[in-house]
Amino acid sequence: MQALDATMEAALRDGRTPSAAEFGGIAAILASADGIAHSHFVPEYMALVLDEADLDDPGVHAFSRGVVQGLDGDIGINALVDLVAERPPLPVAVEAVWFKRWLDLAQDRTAAAGARTAALRGALLTKRQDARRSLRLSSVIADCAIDDEPAFLAHAARIAGLLHAESPSEALLDFLNDLLEVSDAADEASFELGMERVGHALQAGSGRDVLARLREARMRFDASASGREARADARVLSLAIGLLDDFFEERVGGWTERLEELRREAFAHSAYAIQEGDFLNGAKEAEVSAWASLAVRLGSLADSLEEPAWWNATHIIENELLAVYSANRTLFRRSVDGGLEYLVRPRIEGYYARHRDQLYALRGWLKARGCSELGTAAADLIARTDAALGRGDDPDPPGAAAASPTVVAVLEQGETPYDLREKFLRDVIADVNYVEFKQITPPVMEAVQTVLHAFEGLPYFDNPNVRVFVRAVVVKTLLFLKSRMDPSPGVDPTVSYLFIREGEPNPLEKSLQQDFMRFLQNSMLGSVDEVRGIAAGRADVMHQFEGIRFITEIKREEEDASFENLIASYGAQTTLYQNTNIPIGILLVLDLTTRDGLSGHFRTLYRTVVGDLLRDGTTRGVLIVKVPARRVDPSTATAEATRRISKARTASKRAGKLAAKAPKGPTTRKVAASPPPRPRGRRKIDATPGGSA
Repeated sequence: MQALDATMEAALRDGRTPSAAEFGGIAAILASADGIAHSHFVPEYMALVLDEADLDDPGVHAFSRGVVQGLDGDIGINALVDLVAERPPLPVAVEAVWFKRWLDLAQDRTAAAGARTAALRGALLTKRQDARRSLRLSSVIADCAIDDEPAFLAHAARIAGLLHAESPSEALLDFLNDLLEVSDAADEASFELGMERVGHALQAGSGRDVLARLREARMRFDASASGREARADARVLSLAIGLLDDFFEERVGGWTERLEELRREAFAHSAYAIQEGDFLNGAKEAEVSAWASLAVRLGSLADSLEEPAWWNATHIIENELLAVYSANRTLFRRSVDGGLEYLVRPRIEGYYARHRDQLYALRGWLKARGCSELGTAAADLIARTDAALGRGDDPDPPGAAAASPTVVAVLEQGETPYDLREKFLRDVIADVNYVEFKQITPPVMEAVQTVLHAFEGLPYFDNPNVRVFVRAVVVKTLLFLKSRMDPSPGVDPTVSYLFIREGEPNPLEKSLQQDFMRFLQNSMLGSVDEVRGIAAGRADVMHQFEGIRFITEIKREEEDASFENLIASYGAQTTLYQNTNIPIGILLVLDLTTRDGLSGHFRTLYRTVVGDLLRDGTTRGVLIVKVPARRVDPSTATAEATRRISKARTASKRAGKLAAKAPKGPTTRKVAASPPPRPRGRRKIDATPGGSA
């Protein structure tokens, strides 16, 4: 097995996909199922088999069965599931074996929670459209005990929502309601229950019924968002429903601020979905995007409906009015109109009834565009408005959609192809990166270059994935430092632990760890905290990406925060965590030695140390970053300085007055001024920012 892995590693290091011939032929790979199940390259071996072997060969079936039976770790299972998710379904017999293995592992409470969660993903994928497998998976999830691992239960809640979307089940809803009592899973359960309410809203038969159910859904989404910070999806849906409510009730005011907040949250969700790269995200992405698009169009249309005439009628009709008027078809990709139309159409039709001249613009648009999808909606709007004006019969509102109201139905009704959606989102992320790049300050640019140049030549740093991931975490860590040096507690209360608080003890390193994790969750790097079983210890913060893993160790220092002391005191612990992965680590220190509340310049707060730090022949790298605490803001520093100067002046005047009152002798001797005392020696420190030790 070692020879196979060495061949695979060499090929991947060269940036190429090897062929089966390099391993002695496909038969040699098929004969090594047990070893491959415990290899770091499970997906690469499986891809070779799927690409080059006959999938109907019993030997391939035996190989795949042996691999999945031997897999018991989340990284390997997730990698294999992601590989299969991007390919056509495997032979029925193969996926049946895989489904059973994943289902059995998911129910094994003696297995690690991460492996069981990965197994649930695999079971959801390999159930495909098989009704019996769907029923078995639903039964397993509905029977989950609420005293199970919260992380596992949260993932089970997510899958319960998808299964309920395909085939409504009271048992699954009962399971989700039970999870509302599990703190670390309640946010996911609330979100899925909110989606269930949205589904009922889209089937309602009147505007008031639709609104009542959407308001119930919004309460669920608000509960989800309050339960966990990284719930941009719930915030988008809550904001969008709130704006739809306002549109129906013809409320005004506050739209600009809420639309801007919605745009931020929608982008945060898109960036998170790209980072996570989970095949389960497709349905949710489509639904969140549709709601965000509806809300943005409502915002534009609401302003237009306050105007007696439109300067650019064609743009408003095409991009706002008709898209909103037929939201189920145009935004949610359903085959028929649904409950949303009961909320948006009365206000649109009322506008045309009040501004009859606008009907001519709409008729002119219809004549020019013909009866496309939007043209049909325009014709319907004209007919209904004419009826309201006494020019025809008043047609009944179109019936609610009979199709499934869930996010799965969005996909089934024809979403944008995955590759086009991915390309679009990549372009959007590129735009965001460009904007962020333009905001980077020169000291941060200098820091990034200094640190990453120091890491060049470290083992594995030439691996493209290692390089990309380490760069990303380093940049975000340095931006975290900058972000904690800028705001004051009045602007951002989360940084108050970094400032002097009279009568309170020094903050613990836990404060820095929690603050760092909040920042990373917004950065969406997949980082997790308090991870046990890493090099025989518990890691403060672990960063992981496709088998690459390294640690940020978090400490606080109250006496000597020199880089020499920090690496001497905490360097061994930081580097030991890397004994089973890339030899790179980060030491993040809460510096409580700040003098007079004044922190140093950004470029004095980091250093990269590279060398044989454990004297075992392995070159390691550590980035040390000091976050200064016990600080005061600039205005406080000025006030303190002013008080010191005033005090010194008062003392000087008092001394002068005492000297004037003293009796004068016959002679005045000049006394030579004694030289000022020499400062006590301090250790000389290399002040080069980021310099290697």
